[in-house]
Parts: sequence; structure tokens; C-alpha cells
Amino acid sequence: MKFKQHKTYPLTRWVWQNFLKVALIPLLVVELAFVGIYFVASEWSKSEMTDMIKSEAEEDMRETASREAEIISNQVRPISNATKLFQEEIKETFQQPTTLDDNDQIDFNRLKETEEGVLYTDHDQQDGGAAIFYSTRKGQEREKVAQLLRSQELMENIYNSQPLASSIYFNTSDSLNIIYPFVDGMEVEFESDLDITKFGFYYRADADHNQTREQLWTPAYWDPAGNGWIFSSIAPVYSGNQLEGVVGIDISIGTIGDKIEDLELPWQGVGVLVQDDAEILALSEDGEELLELEALEDQERDGSNTGDIYKPNTFNMLKHPYAKPLATVLVGQENGLKTLEWEGEKKFAAWSTVEGTGWRFLIFVDESAIFKDVYTMNEKLVKIGALMIVGLILFYIFFFIVLYRNSRKVSQTISKPLVEMNQMVKEIGEGNYFQRRRAFDIDELDETSKSIIEMGQNLGLSNKALKEAQDEIRSKEGDLRALVMSIDDVIMQLDRKGTYLNVWTNDEGKLSKPKNELLQTTIDKVFSEEEANLFMETIEYVNETGTAENIEYVIETLTGTRWFQGRIAPIIDSSGEFQHFVLTARDITSLKEMEKSLRDAKEEAERASQAKSDFLSSMSHELRTPMNAILGFAQLLQYDSDHQLSPTQDESVDEIIKAGNHLLTIINDILDLARVESGKMSISIEPVEVSPVINEVVSITQPLAKKRDIKLIVEDRACHNQFVFADRTRLKQVLLNLMSNAVKYNREGGEITFTCHVQNDKVSFSVKDTGIGIVEEEMDSIFEPFTRVPSNDIVEGTGIGLTLSKQLVSLMNGSISLTSESGKGSTFWIELPLVDTPDSLSGQWYDKRDSAPIQFAEKKKVLYIEDNPANLHLVRRILETYEQIELISSTTGEMGIDLAQAHEPNLILIDLNLPGIDGFTVLSRLEDMVETREIPVIAISANAMPRDIEKGLAAGFDDYLTKPIQVGKFMKMVETNLFKQSD
Repeated sequence: MKFKQHKTYPLTRWVWQNFLKVALIPLLVVELAFVGIYFVASEWSKSEMTDMIKSEAEEDMRETASREAEIISNQVRPISNATKLFQEEIKETFQQPTTLDDNDQIDFNRLKETEEGVLYTDHDQQDGGAAIFYSTRKGQEREKVAQLLRSQELMENIYNSQPLASSIYFNTSDSLNIIYPFVDGMEVEFESDLDITKFGFYYRADADHNQTREQLWTPAYWDPAGNGWIFSSIAPVYSGNQLEGVVGIDISIGTIGDKIEDLELPWQGVGVLVQDDAEILALSEDGEELLELEALEDQERDGSNTGDIYKPNTFNMLKHPYAKPLATVLVGQENGLKTLEWEGEKKFAAWSTVEGTGWRFLIFVDESAIFKDVYTMNEKLVKIGALMIVGLILFYIFFFIVLYRNSRKVSQTISKPLVEMNQMVKEIGEGNYFQRRRAFDIDELDETSKSIIEMGQNLGLSNKALKEAQDEIRSKEGDLRALVMSIDDVIMQLDRKGTYLNVWTNDEGKLSKPKNELLQTTIDKVFSEEEANLFMETIEYVNETGTAENIEYVIETLTGTRWFQGRIAPIIDSSGEFQHFVLTARDITSLKEMEKSLRDAKEEAERASQAKSDFLSSMSHELRTPMNAILGFAQLLQYDSDHQLSPTQDESVDEIIKAGNHLLTIINDILDLARVESGKMSISIEPVEVSPVINEVVSITQPLAKKRDIKLIVEDRACHNQFVFADRTRLKQVLLNLMSNAVKYNREGGEITFTCHVQNDKVSFSVKDTGIGIVEEEMDSIFEPFTRVPSNDIVEGTGIGLTLSKQLVSLMNGSISLTSESGKGSTFWIELPLVDTPDSLSGQWYDKRDSAPIQFAEKKKVLYIEDNPANLHLVRRILETYEQIELISSTTGEMGIDLAQAHEPNLILIDLNLPGIDGFTVLSRLEDMVETREIPVIAISANAMPRDIEKGLAAGFDDYLTKPIQVGKFMKMVETNLFKQSD
């Protein structure tokens, strides 16, 4: 390529000529055009300010629309979640058959029947209940009424927890309606053969309109039950493929309209909430005036109520002459902004989609309100421009004089270093990468010289490393090719779209097509639609999480139908950029054939076990979290060295802690029984001193006995300084259960005798009461689950205490038995192995710390990531006992990662259940960062199941503490890890 010749100049001449062009001549032009510039500047300022304010206004309107849409989404999202909860509850209700009879606990007396055969409720419960309307269109199933009436408590809880909800209901396919709160007169308002399935709040959820069977929102409609204009969150309830009915939660249009009315929008903006088809859902009074709409009055009901009543067409923006252009765009875009011509004036309109509903929140603002202050500001800018012109003239005069004197000196100072640097670059280009250092007076030129030298050095090193890497790649390429061909697995390279980029295998018979035909073919051309979708979902998951995922699939290969086990993993380069996916597939056809007969029988048991485990884990977490605050703050009262408790207060706090631990034991009873029956109960057998356990049990039982004037006699001298092989917590649990039963089943003014004695190599505990006793026929079943004696249910109880006690005693290598006489009382006793010389003693759940906290020689930082304020406050109070520990806290995982990277703390504590990313994700990201990967990370969670702890430790946590926090153990853990950091 030939380059056009151009004329060159010496630097001195170039500097001087440019000075004349850019300084002297422009200065003269500025002087001559001063008056003209004065007026032009004024108009220019006005135009610029208008554009700037318009741009800012548009951005503010977008942000406001997005923010208000998010607020509305946050307000209606609980309604959606409550609908799903009610949907699952109704589904469970249909799986539990029942009948409606006189002995049923359901309020049977409220149900009446009209002459036409309609079943309905004629009055409300005293404390509030649901209303029933059951038309005669199909045969009535009274058992179904009994089933659904049992969901009244859940309906009441959902209604009370959702401020937006006006009513909650369930309609069945045979026109049975249950609604909360109570609606009077439905048997009059509705026809006896009413077909509920013809209403939009039913058929919009059926299979024809809602194939996904998910929760959805209805358009606005007139409520046939008389609650005015509403819209509903509905979800279908299926039994298999049979649609049993539709659950729903209503929200009043007036409620949403009031919230929009209360919004403070910029520039006196008007807010409107519309559906995805541009029909207006709710708006303020200003919105009604803007859109020339009149508020819809309540519709008169004539008792027929046989079909839907929707808003008139005037409430659809597509029908409005000025709003139609906006509506046309709004329907197809989730977010946006548009300028409108509205009755001769300009208006700005911004909208954003309310997540999970498809609605659009729309804001209208007058252009005149936005640019009100533009002209006032323009006058000020004109004055400022004039002053700037005067200053510039004076400046350029002075600048001309100085530049004239120094232009030659400057040109010489610059030209010499440039010549030398030019020579350096030439030499580097010729392969002489390592140049000697040159020093120049001008910082920028000196830095440029350094950069050129460093560039040359880097080029030299890079060139050397590149040659070495190329040689190594050539060597390893042959080894890798031989390795791939020596294994039986099929290795495939895929892109995000599922296209085969490359395939390696030593047997093409395992492929669905010959290798040359398979390349550049997509997965949907090879697999069935179902399996292709599974592959793409797995690829999307791996792409989002960055972790490998296993997948099993069946495919027609060149040698027949075969099963493969694949693992899809992302390939990411050193810079973190995604490259492609690698699928490694192993032929498991023979294994699948062996497993098939076992899998069918095992699947049902696994589903039941998984459901049970999930329930136990959820229940344990939800109940332990509030107990954490109760027990933790009680302990802090004793830890507070600045405010010592009196002996009476200290004793009271001890009672709180003991009673709190007892409550935890009660919470865990049903969980323990399930773990015992599933073989997952973890028992820690060790020497346990008997007397402290007896004292704790007696101190907890004594107040219960005193309330019923029951005398408690303890005969345990023979067991002083004696030890048994047991789990201390479980031993206490068993004894406390026997003592509690003795109080509950005793008579007023009776007696309880607790006896402990040593016999041979056993320690025997007995609990004798003077209560109602047990008949001989019922003694055989007393230890069976959920069996209560006597069977008349006079005394409250779950029927699992003795069952769990027997199982726990058996796990501790002991035995339990009883004797009883009806009307005179019962005696239960247990026997456990005696220990002669204990090696160690089981600690209590709460162990007071006698010594003061250890202090550190230097300041330590501890980061605690926790979203529960009570838990955060508890840990803060504990760590305040250490003078040298600074606590840094975060309520989200994302913020916690930023704080960890910025402060590099000595120890990190993480709650696993966090909003946004969870504790496991936080741990993974901390391990990926150089600044934080060596910092000890401790999990603190209410997930206390053994499998939860195993999962946490396997994920990489240095330790795992369960809630409620054991303060003594927590402090030892903190000290151990901080001292380890010091070492």
C-alpha cells in the first residue's frame, strides 16, 4: 500500500504556527464577535439546559416507574405465595377423606338446606368462619364439604396475614363454594343450579386456559359475592389429571386505587395501573380526570349472577383517542418511555412491568411542569457567559505574551527526548528488546521512556514464553490424543445452543450417527424432544452456576438402544471467560438393566423419606430460630460483667435457661421419634453423672406438681457420685417425660415418688404416681406410637412420649418397664449400665464460664453475615466481652463478600439461610478470592439435622454451630480460630 506524501516541519516552527492559528487569530475573532457570541450563548444555554433536564426527567420517570412497580410487586407477591400455599393445602385436604357427621369437630350446625336442595351456611361462627354455597347442578358430596371446612383455620390465617386480601375462597368443579370471611345470603343471591365453572375466576385456571397449572391473575371484574370491583389471584387444584377446583384470593380495586392515590410522584405526575392488554386496572382521581373516566359505581345484583361482569371498553387505553398510541407500544414492551400529544399539549409517559403479574405501572407528567425553571436558569447562564468572555480575553492576552517568550524553549525541551525515544522504538522493533534507561526532565516524557523500556522487556519475555508454550503444547497434544483414544468414555464438545463442536471416541458404535455427520448437528436433531429439553435445561443450569452437572439419557446408537451417564462441565479460560461445554458420557446400559428391578420398588419409599426429611428440616429451623434469641439473651444476662445479677435474679435466669432447654426438648420429641424410626438418630454414649440430671429434672417438674398440689418425693441418695453410660441429653429427656406424665395423669393432692438406686451393674430410676393408673388390657399398647391411655383423651398429649422414651433407652443399652393398677397409680422404671470410673462427663447444654474471656495482644476483626437482627445483636453482645475484637456485620451475602474483600477479617461467621445468595454460595466465592481464601469460615445455622451438619462440613466450612448458640462453645470456637490465625 502506498501512502500519500505529506509535508513535514521542525518542531519549533510547528509550535509557533499552531500558536498563531489557535491563539492569536481566534483571539481577534472572539473580540470582533463578542456581541454576537453574547446572544448566541444565551440561546445555546437554553437549548442545552432543555435537553439536559429532558434527559434527566426521562431517567427519573423511568426510575420512578420501576421503583413504584417494584413496590406494587412486593405488595402483591405475598398474595401469589399465599395462593400457592392455599392450593397445596387444598390438594392435601382432598387426599385425606372424611365424612360429615354429628361427632365431627366441624361446625355442623351452621349448614342448612334450601327447598331446592342448595346446601349453605346460614350464620357465621362466633370467632369468624367461612361461608358455604353448594348448588344443585350436580350431585352434592357432603364428605367434600367436611373436607373443605377443615381448611377454615388456614383461610383465616392467610386472610389475617394479607392486608390486601378482601376474601379467600375455593370453588369446586361441581359448584361448591367455600369463602372466607363469611358472606351472608348467598343462597338468595345465587340460583340453586348455579354453574361456577362458567365464571372467569374459575375457567381461566382450567387446563384450556392454564396448561402450566401455575398461579395467575384475573382481569378486573364485578364480584358476584358483592365485594365490588376486584381482581383475583387464582390457582387450579388437581387430583392427578382431574381438575378438582380453583383456589383464589380477591383484592379490591379500591384498595389498589387508594395506594396509587397516596403515591408522591415527581412533577405532580399521575399514576395508572394497567393490565397487559392495556385495560385500566386502578388509577387515582387525577388519573380519572386525565383519561376522562368516571368511577364505576357498584353494580346492582338481581339474584341471577350467572356470568362475568367486566369493565366497559372505555377503561381500555386502546379505546382512548390520546392514549391509544401509548397503549399500542405499552402492550408489547415491559418497560419504556414515550412522548404524547394530549389535547394540544405534550406529555411524558413512563411505565414498568410489575413482576409476576404482567401489569404495567404507568406515570403521566406534563412537559410544562418539567421545564418550568428552564428559562429562569437561562437568564443566569447568559450573565455567567458574559463574565466568562471577559475573563477569557484577559487570559489570552497574558497567555500570548508568555507563550511567545517560551515557545522556542519548549520546542527544544520536547524534541530532543522524542528523537531518543523514537530511536528506542526502532531498536525494539528490530529485536533488541532490552534498552538502557534514559532520564528526561519532563515527567510525562520520562514516564513514556520507562514505559517503552518496560514494553520492550515484556515483549522479550513474552516472545520467549510463547515459544516455550508452543513447544509444550505440541508435546502434550499428542499425549492427550492418545489418552482420549484409550478410554471407553465418549467425550463431546458443545456450545450454548447444544451444537456438537467436536467428538472423541474409540468406538463410533456408541454414537447416534457417524462422527462426521454428528459434528455441527444440534441436540434436538439427535434426541427426542423431551430429552433434548432436559439437555438444554442442564446446559443452561451449568452456564448459570458455573458448576458441573450429571445427566443420564437413553439414545438409539449405531449398535442399538443404550443408556449413558453424562457429566456436563463448563470450560472457562484463565480470565474467567466462558468457552464451551464438555460432555463426558459413559455407557451404563448393563448397569441400568440391573438397577431397573430395584428402582421401581425403591422409588416410592425414597419419595416418602425425602418428604419426611424436608418437613423435619424445615420444622427444626423455623422453631429453633426464635428459641435462639430467648436462650441467647438469657445467657447474656449472666455474662454481663458490668451489671452483675443478684442471687435471686441469677437463679431466675437459670430457671429461664432450664425451661427454655426443656421447651427445645419438647419441640424435638416428634423429630427425634422420626429419626429413631428411620435409623438416623445420633446418640453420644459417655459417662454421665446421675445426680445433676436428677436435680435438673426435679427442678423443672417441681413447679408443675406444685400447681396441682402434688407432693414430690425424691429418694436419690444411693445415686450420689454415681455415673451411667448414656447420652446426657436423652437421659434427661426420658426422665423428664416420665415425671411430666406422672404429674399430668395424677390426681389433685396426690404424690410422686422418684427413686434412684444401684443394683449389681445397673442404675435403676423409678417414677411412681398415685394417679388414674392403666388397665391391664391397655398396658401392652402403652409404648406404641400415638397411643394414649386412658383413651378418653381427658389429659392433653401427643401419644409419642413413651414411645420415644422406650426407643431412646434401647439406644442407650437400657430397658424400660412398668406396673400399674387402675385407679391407684403407675410405676415406670428404667435401668442403665453403671460406670465405675468415668473418663469424662457430659456437659450441659448451657455451661457457665467461670473464667474471664481471653484477651488478644493485637486487634482482631470478625465478620458476621446474618439477616436476623436478634441473632446479630446476640453475637455482638457476646463479642463485646473481648476488648480487642471488632465486629463487622452484613445482612446479605453480596454485601458480606464485599466487606470480606475490603477488610480481610481474621474470622468469618455465616448464617446459611440468607436473602439473595445463600451461605454456601458465599463460602464458594470467598474461597475463589485470593484475599479471603485462607480466612477461617464458620457456619451458624438453625438447620440442626445431622445431614445438615455433614453437608456444611463437606462444603468446606471450618466448623458448624447450630442455633440456639451455646455461648461457652461459641466463645471457645472464636478464641481457637483467632489464635490459629495469629500463629
